Amino acid sequence: MSLALEKTRYEKVRVVLSWMLFIISVSTVVIVNFINARYNLVVNRTLVFVLLLLTLLCINNKPLKNIIGLIALTLIAADLSLQLFAWSNFNAKFAYGFALSVMNTTGSEAFSMLGVYWRSCVTFMGLLILFMLTINCNVNIIPSKYKRYPAILLALLLTGYTVQGILHQLRKSNVDSLAQRIVNSTPLSTAIVFMQAISDMSIASDINKNTPDYAISVSDTGIDNYVLIIGESERTANMSIYGYERETTPKLEAERKNLLLFQHAISPAPVTIMAVPLALTAASVQETAPVKYSDNIISIANKAGYDTYWYSRQGKGGAYNNVISGIAMKTKQHQWIEQGFDDALLPELESVLTKPGKKLIVLHLYGSHEPACSRFPEDASVFKNGNKDDDCYDNSVRFTDDIMGKVFSQLSHTRASVFYFSDHALIRDPSRVVVYSHAGANPPREALSVPAFIWYSPEVEIKNKWIGDYQTPWSTDDANTLSELWLGIHRADNNTVSMQEWLQNYQKPIIIMDTTGKKFNWKDMH
Repeated sequence: MSLALEKTRYEKVRVVLSWMLFIISVSTVVIVNFINARYNLVVNRTLVFVLLLLTLLCINNKPLKNIIGLIALTLIAADLSLQLFAWSNFNAKFAYGFALSVMNTTGSEAFSMLGVYWRSCVTFMGLLILFMLTINCNVNIIPSKYKRYPAILLALLLTGYTVQGILHQLRKSNVDSLAQRIVNSTPLSTAIVFMQAISDMSIASDINKNTPDYAISVSDTGIDNYVLIIGESERTANMSIYGYERETTPKLEAERKNLLLFQHAISPAPVTIMAVPLALTAASVQETAPVKYSDNIISIANKAGYDTYWYSRQGKGGAYNNVISGIAMKTKQHQWIEQGFDDALLPELESVLTKPGKKLIVLHLYGSHEPACSRFPEDASVFKNGNKDDDCYDNSVRFTDDIMGKVFSQLSHTRASVFYFSDHALIRDPSRVVVYSHAGANPPREALSVPAFIWYSPEVEIKNKWIGDYQTPWSTDDANTLSELWLGIHRADNNTVSMQEWLQNYQKPIIIMDTTGKKFNWKDMH
């Protein structure tokens, strides 16, 4: 009798211990993911983890269970350890820079780093042991007749995530890969950072190794310093030079006599990662093949003998920057400046201008990207008495204009020219939580109407300038061709024409691509 009681008590203890291990394992996944992820992602990842544990618990073949479990749970333990590493050491989410560091670390560096971050190794081993103990508790948590259901539910859940990802790609945006969207909803979320890093490295490598063998000629433009400025999220509707009631562009208006102002410039896409590669490369809305990215304004400027530079306030990596970074890395010197505001690029420009030779200098601004309130210093706040969203956005436009004025001042005593265009514009919708926001699928015209101009310094001879208002609707999809002619570069397979002749003869249908890949004719849009 006492033996039976002991056995019953032992079984009860095992059941309690098994449930404790299960609850601790699941709670760990919830808590760690809750640090950085949105609640819906925490729920998604937890559901996958719970069903995975239950599936493993229902496998009767112990070797098979442990082989599958060791592989899957090692990856999950690594994911959690990486998240905790970034949070505990840097108070940050495990992000792109961490992944690049891991991937580019040598064996000796990795070994030495283990001595510094040994706690992360202990955390990983502790989590893996916890998870393996959980699936080996040998208690029938689920009755035999229901043991097939966890695996079925797990398969259905992952299928649901896949369908959800496909629908998002079709309806909203296909910028992020489908695989990354699915993985982000599982307890292997840090894998998406490594996937993106691998993709970026591949794209950058392709752009660098597939440079076309250009046959070109270069004409004398009477200009030594070319500055190409790529704006961000700037709307013509909020610029006083285009008729806006607030004085948001006084510096630009003061230089009107030195400008060729595009009155109807149109972005080919409503987001940066689509719009900028289309503007700077031979790729177009009608022909978006990635192989075209190698044929870009930096590559052809290098071939023409220009010293090329790229200074950016935008991110270096990620799905929203990879092609742009690949193009930037073709320059002689490139730098991504993370601290401060867009005026942090000005010292770099000033330094480059002291160097001899003909130069193409690219400045990539953060401009008016939401949240606009974060794009300018407090002392640059001019508009304070209106709607907060309008004040913030208009102040960001005014701050960009102030930067333009400083650039013009730096260049005024050299033979110089500036070509500026914004990558895309934004929607203004007071009913939205974010009043000024990016468009996506089916963008309206206001999200694509962008400012563009070419400025000439007083030192450039009048015969080498073309100033005034350009009224023809023009797409920044063709900014690469315009940039080549602006630089005086002519391809052997094209008739040699000047920039002015090319613009005067510019007549073509303007086609737009939204974030799902759907195409629209500008004249049919509203």
